[in-house]
Amino acid sequence: MNDFIFYFKQGLAHILDIDGIDHMLFILAMVVFFDIKQWKKLLILVTAFTLGHSITLALSSFNIVQIDSSLIELLIPITIIITCFNNIIKTRKEQRTNYVFLYGLVLFFGLIHGLAFSNFLKMSLFESDSILLPLLGFNLGIEIGQLLIVTVFMILVTLILKTTSAIRHQHITIVVSVIIMLVSLYLLQGLLLD
Repeated sequence: MNDFIFYFKQGLAHILDIDGIDHMLFILAMVVFFDIKQWKKLLILVTAFTLGHSITLALSSFNIVQIDSSLIELLIPITIIITCFNNIIKTRKEQRTNYVFLYGLVLFFGLIHGLAFSNFLKMSLFESDSILLPLLGFNLGIEIGQLLIVTVFMILVTLILKTTSAIRHQHITIVVSVIIMLVSLYLLQGLLLD
């Protein structure tokens, strides 16, 4: 049980640590498009991301799937940029969102993020007989961290919308998406120049 708790804390710390800002940015980019009234769609979206990263986290941890970590690190900011761009386009056109496509896209991006999570998990593994408890603990820690990020962000957005009549949800979506996109472009530039 100590292994489980240790890796739970590792997963939680990884998602909430400033060094894991790319994953935090993706979560924010993923949820900014939604308001609190759309909590069911938001829950499906977060579940799709969870399913995606859980699959590749497990496959990579058991050495079934191996992809060069530098490629994965390069793909992470690209997933964020695509998500932000999609937010801006959908907000600007005010067209109906194809949620099945969106859930599929987030599931696919979750697969990519899971490979990055597995690289971190592998670096922190001890000589252990079983990888199952560390894997479960780490994944649960990531989930709790994601839920914290989503909850705090949604509360902030709701408070802003309730206290200011001049700001609409579309404004928040565009501003937050542009900021996240710029930070992600900066992260991508740093990776490309290394």
